[in-house]
Amino acid sequence: MNLSGIISAPMNIGAVEFLSIAILAIGIYSFLSSRTVVKALISVEIMINAGLINLIGASSYYGNAGGADMTLFVLVIAAAETVVAMALFVAVFRKKGSAGLDVLKLLRW
Repeated sequence: MNLSGIISAPMNIGAVEFLSIAILAIGIYSFLSSRTVVKALISVEIMINAGLINLIGASSYYGNAGGADMTLFVLVIAAAETVVAMALFVAVFRKKGSAGLDVLKLLRW
């Protein structure tokens, strides 16, 4: 599929790379400074989205739609992963009554 009809101007791949790296750095910093499970999951989603922005930018730069298809697939898998993680968190929260990451050590054998 040719994306020339969708994109009116050529992509500046350097700007896309910079944006992706900046968002990845924000996600890493947020993950390392998080105290709750919800903030950690949001940080992981931010990091995944940074990679997907990079994938979309490269796909657009090279003029194929494979990156967009792969991005949609990864977003669906990431949403399913977040649902499973939140279900585990709710189960631990109901049992222990805490929302901290340190409570998740209980999931070990």
